[in-house]
Amino acid sequence: MADNLDMTTGQRVTDDNIALPPVPDPRVLLASIVHDFNILLTPIVSVLEEMQNRGVVTARQLKRIDGAIYCAFRAKTLARQLLDFASPRPLNLAAVDVGRLLERLEAPFASLLSTHFRLDLDIAEGLPKACIDQQLIERALLNLVLNARDAMPAGGRVTIAVAQDCPSSSRAWGSGSMIRLTISDCGIGMDEATLKMAGEPHFSTKTDGTGLGLATVKQLMERQGGGLSVASAPHCGTTIDLWLPVMSASFAD
Repeated sequence: MADNLDMTTGQRVTDDNIALPPVPDPRVLLASIVHDFNILLTPIVSVLEEMQNRGVVTARQLKRIDGAIYCAFRAKTLARQLLDFASPRPLNLAAVDVGRLLERLEAPFASLLSTHFRLDLDIAEGLPKACIDQQLIERALLNLVLNARDAMPAGGRVTIAVAQDCPSSSRAWGSGSMIRLTISDCGIGMDEATLKMAGEPHFSTKTDGTGLGLATVKQLMERQGGGLSVASAPHCGTTIDLWLPVMSASFAD
């Protein structure tokens, strides 16, 4: 029994004119799934972090706990990326002290990276506030920290720095003074051909990657009036700059 669309009412009907329930909006379904998925993951991550912090397990068990926490955060990030691509939410721009934001995120990021990694913060003094959506920036940072961990299978150092700077005049976005938020790793890096594709939707440097990670971050930055730039070389690590607009006096008023 086939169903058709009644052009007058917009309702689906069968060949016998029996009304069928409307097709649910896939974006609403996806949002509901992501919400429930994250609710299920939250207690799992909490228990794993508690076990990680107790320090009463063997080195082998701790490594497995670290891996489980990493996978849980990856799952939450991927679910959020899918939702962002399907239905970006409206921006909630506000004045944000990026230095304080990094200080608050230092502990959870260090926990995510595990004992085989070192996390360094380099926060310049006297920074103006950024005009950004704080939740989206936190999500972008989480994504990039996870990518940095992926690039260093044997462990290494991740550096997150923030300073005031001016982007290159060749950039299509932004001009003048901006806040540069930098995430650097000392991992495997990318060759020139890979670097040119970095940030393109559905392109991934990993065989099991979705290609949504860096593309999502790029999209989030451009929506907020900022941008993203990448520098990398094989075996020399990767540096990603997030360029954030400075809060203007007129916006603050």
